[in-house]
Amino acid sequence: MIQKTQTSYAGPMQPYSGLERWERQVALPSGITLHVYDTGGLDKPPVVLLHGLGDEADTWRRVLPLLAEDYRAIAPDLPGFGRSDKPDRSYTVPFFAATMLELLDRLAVPRAVLVGHSTGAIIAHHFALEHSERVARLVLIGGSLVSKRQPVNLSLLLFLVPGLGERLYTRLRKDPQAAYRTLAPYYHQLDDLPKADRDFLFRRVNERVWSDGQLKGYFSTLRNLARWLPGRQKDLPARLENWTVPTVAIWGEDDRVNPIDNAHALAAALPAARLVLVPRAGHNVQQEQPEIVAAAVTRPESLQPTPPDAR
Repeated sequence: MIQKTQTSYAGPMQPYSGLERWERQVALPSGITLHVYDTGGLDKPPVVLLHGLGDEADTWRRVLPLLAEDYRAIAPDLPGFGRSDKPDRSYTVPFFAATMLELLDRLAVPRAVLVGHSTGAIIAHHFALEHSERVARLVLIGGSLVSKRQPVNLSLLLFLVPGLGERLYTRLRKDPQAAYRTLAPYYHQLDDLPKADRDFLFRRVNERVWSDGQLKGYFSTLRNLARWLPGRQKDLPARLENWTVPTVAIWGEDDRVNPIDNAHALAAALPAARLVLVPRAGHNVQQEQPEIVAAAVTRPESLQPTPPDAR
C-alpha cells in the first residue's frame, strides 16, 4: 500500500468508481441536504438502503449495480456522515428515522423495501415499527432493535468516554495503516476483498478520520445509541407481537461486531422472519456477499433460511 501524507486525506469524499452516475443532492424541508445515490426509474419498485455507524452509502457499491436494472435503489449518506450535511445537534435513532421519512416524502416514495446494515438496521427496524405502512419489506443486516448481548470491547468502551474517545480517534490521523487495520474486525477476511475495494477502503477510512464533522456525528450517534438501545428492550417484545412487515434478517457467521446470538434473539422475537446465516462473511455482508443482500430484495424466497429448531 502506498503511503501518503496525512493532509492528503482532508477534503471531499469521491464516490467509488461507477457510482458517480447516480449521485444527487436532496434538500429536505428540515434544512438538511443529503448526498444520495439514486439509480432512478420512477416506474420501478423503490429500495432504500441505510448504512451503518461511521460508514456512508458507498458501502452498497456492490449491491447497487445488482438492483439498478429492475429497482430504484436509493442509498443516502445519513446526516452527520459522508457527504451529507453535518448539523451541530444530537444524533439519535428517532432523528435518523424522521430524516428518512422526510427523504421518502421528498422523493415521492409512498412505500419501499427498506434495507439497513448495523446501526442502519436499527434505524430501519425503528422506522418500520413507527411507519409500517411505508415499508413493503424489511431487510436487516447484522443489526436490529433486538439486542440481548454485546461483546465486551475495550476499544468501544474507551470510545464511549467523552474526550478520550475523540483523542484516540484523531490519533489515527498520524498512521494511515493503523486506521485501515481498524476495519479488519468488520470482515471475515479484509485481505480477501478485491484490490479495488481494499484500495478504496484504505483511502476512505482515512478520509473519515480526517473529517471533523464526521467525528462529531460518529461520537454523538455512538453515545446516544449506547444509552437508547438498552432502554428499548423491556417493552420491545410487546411492540413486536403484532408485527406484519415481511422481514429478512441476514447475519455473517463470522460477525465479530454484533454476535450471532442477537440474530437468534431477533428470530425468536419475530418467528415469521426469514433468518439467513451467511458463511465466510463478517459484519459487512453487503460487501463480502452482495449477491445475498440483493437476493433478499429481489428473491427472498430463494434464500435458505436457518431452520427454527436450529435458532
